[in-house]
Amino acid sequence: MGEPKKILVAEDDPGLNRLISFKLGREGYRPLSVFDGKAALQAALEEDVEAVILDIMMPFLDGIQVLKRIRAANRQLPVIILSVKSREIDMHQALELGANDYMTKPFQPDELIEHLKQVLGEA
Repeated sequence: MGEPKKILVAEDDPGLNRLISFKLGREGYRPLSVFDGKAALQAALEEDVEAVILDIMMPFLDGIQVLKRIRAANRQLPVIILSVKSREIDMHQALELGANDYMTKPFQPDELIEHLKQVLGEA
Protein backbone atom coordinates (compact mmCIF):
# COMPACT_ATOMS: atom_id res chain seq x y z
CA MET A 1 0.00 0.00 0.00
CA GLY A 2 1.33 3.39 -1.01
CA GLU A 3 0.64 6.81 0.33
CA PRO A 4 -2.97 7.58 1.25
CA LYS A 5 -4.77 9.47 -1.49
CA LYS A 6 -5.03 13.20 -0.82
CA ILE A 7 -8.59 14.47 -1.21
CA LEU A 8 -9.35 18.19 -1.42
CA VAL A 9 -12.35 19.18 0.71
CA ALA A 10 -13.61 22.61 -0.38
CA GLU A 11 -16.47 23.45 1.99
CA ASP A 12 -16.94 26.81 3.71
CA ASP A 13 -18.97 25.44 6.64
CA PRO A 14 -16.29 24.59 9.24
CA GLY A 15 -18.37 21.91 10.97
CA LEU A 16 -19.24 20.14 7.73
CA ASN A 17 -15.67 20.45 6.48
CA ARG A 18 -14.43 18.85 9.72
CA LEU A 19 -16.99 16.04 9.49
CA ILE A 20 -16.09 15.21 5.88
CA SER A 21 -12.37 15.37 6.67
CA PHE A 22 -12.82 13.14 9.72
CA LYS A 23 -14.70 10.53 7.66
CA LEU A 24 -12.08 10.65 4.92
CA GLY A 25 -9.31 10.14 7.48
CA ARG A 26 -11.13 7.15 8.97
CA GLU A 27 -11.40 5.64 5.50
CA GLY A 28 -7.65 5.94 4.93
CA TYR A 29 -7.59 9.11 2.83
CA ARG A 30 -5.59 12.29 3.52
CA PRO A 31 -8.01 15.25 3.53
CA LEU A 32 -6.84 18.72 2.59
CA SER A 33 -9.37 21.27 3.86
CA VAL A 34 -10.00 24.68 2.34
CA PHE A 35 -12.84 27.07 3.10
CA ASP A 36 -13.24 29.30 0.03
CA GLY A 37 -13.19 29.10 -3.74
CA LYS A 38 -9.85 30.85 -4.28
CA ALA A 39 -8.09 28.43 -1.93
CA ALA A 40 -9.92 25.52 -3.58
CA LEU A 41 -8.74 26.51 -7.05
CA GLN A 42 -5.18 27.04 -5.89
CA ALA A 43 -5.07 23.67 -4.11
CA ALA A 44 -6.69 21.83 -7.05
CA LEU A 45 -4.09 23.21 -9.45
CA GLU A 46 -1.00 23.14 -7.22
CA GLU A 47 -1.43 20.28 -4.77
CA ASP A 48 -1.11 16.61 -5.64
CA VAL A 49 -4.75 15.77 -4.94
CA GLU A 50 -6.54 12.70 -6.31
CA ALA A 51 -10.09 14.12 -6.14
CA VAL A 52 -12.06 17.21 -5.11
CA ILE A 53 -15.17 17.43 -2.96
CA LEU A 54 -16.49 20.86 -3.92
CA ASP A 55 -19.24 22.96 -2.38
CA ILE A 56 -20.96 25.32 -4.83
CA MET A 57 -21.73 28.27 -2.56
CA MET A 58 -18.39 29.51 -1.18
CA PRO A 59 -16.76 32.91 -0.68
CA PHE A 60 -14.54 34.58 -3.34
CA LEU A 61 -15.23 32.05 -6.14
CA ASP A 62 -18.20 29.73 -6.26
CA GLY A 63 -17.77 26.03 -6.90
CA ILE A 64 -18.99 26.30 -10.49
CA GLN A 65 -16.25 28.86 -11.27
CA VAL A 66 -13.69 26.62 -9.55
CA LEU A 67 -14.87 23.62 -11.59
CA LYS A 68 -14.69 25.60 -14.86
CA ARG A 69 -11.14 26.75 -14.10
CA ILE A 70 -9.99 23.27 -13.08
CA ARG A 71 -11.29 21.90 -16.39
CA ALA A 72 -9.88 24.89 -18.34
CA ALA A 73 -6.47 24.02 -16.87
CA ASN A 74 -7.04 20.52 -18.31
CA ARG A 75 -6.98 18.89 -14.88
CA GLN A 76 -9.03 15.71 -15.10
CA LEU A 77 -9.42 15.36 -11.35
CA PRO A 78 -12.57 13.60 -10.23
CA VAL A 79 -14.88 16.29 -8.79
CA ILE A 80 -17.88 15.64 -6.58
CA ILE A 81 -20.15 18.65 -6.18
CA LEU A 82 -21.93 19.16 -2.85
CA SER A 83 -24.80 21.61 -2.93
CA VAL A 84 -28.01 22.69 -1.28
CA LYS A 85 -29.22 23.35 -4.84
CA SER A 86 -31.35 20.34 -5.72
CA ARG A 87 -32.94 21.57 -8.94
CA GLU A 88 -32.28 19.39 -11.94
CA ILE A 89 -30.96 22.38 -13.91
CA ASP A 90 -28.22 23.00 -11.29
CA MET A 91 -27.19 19.34 -11.36
CA HIS A 92 -27.23 19.28 -15.15
CA GLN A 93 -25.06 22.42 -15.36
CA ALA A 94 -22.44 21.02 -12.98
CA LEU A 95 -22.30 17.67 -14.76
CA GLU A 96 -22.14 19.35 -18.15
CA LEU A 97 -19.20 21.45 -16.98
CA GLY A 98 -17.28 18.33 -16.03
CA ALA A 99 -18.29 17.34 -12.50
CA ASN A 100 -18.12 13.58 -12.04
CA ASP A 101 -20.88 13.45 -9.45
CA TYR A 102 -23.40 15.72 -7.70
CA MET A 103 -24.78 15.25 -4.21
CA THR A 104 -27.35 17.44 -2.52
CA LYS A 105 -27.19 18.54 1.10
CA PRO A 106 -28.04 17.19 3.54
CA PHE A 107 -26.30 13.92 2.75
CA GLN A 108 -25.03 10.91 4.67
CA PRO A 109 -21.22 10.97 5.10
CA ASP A 110 -21.02 7.23 4.35
CA GLU A 111 -22.84 7.85 1.07
CA LEU A 112 -20.28 10.54 0.17
CA ILE A 113 -17.48 8.03 0.81
CA GLU A 114 -19.19 5.54 -1.51
CA HIS A 115 -19.52 8.20 -4.23
CA LEU A 116 -15.84 9.09 -3.77
CA LYS A 117 -14.79 5.45 -4.14
CA GLN A 118 -16.87 5.28 -7.34
CA VAL A 119 -15.24 8.32 -8.96
CA LEU A 120 -11.79 7.05 -7.93
CA GLY A 121 -12.56 3.63 -9.42
CA GLU A 122 -12.24 1.91 -6.04
CA ALA A 123 -15.81 0.62 -5.72
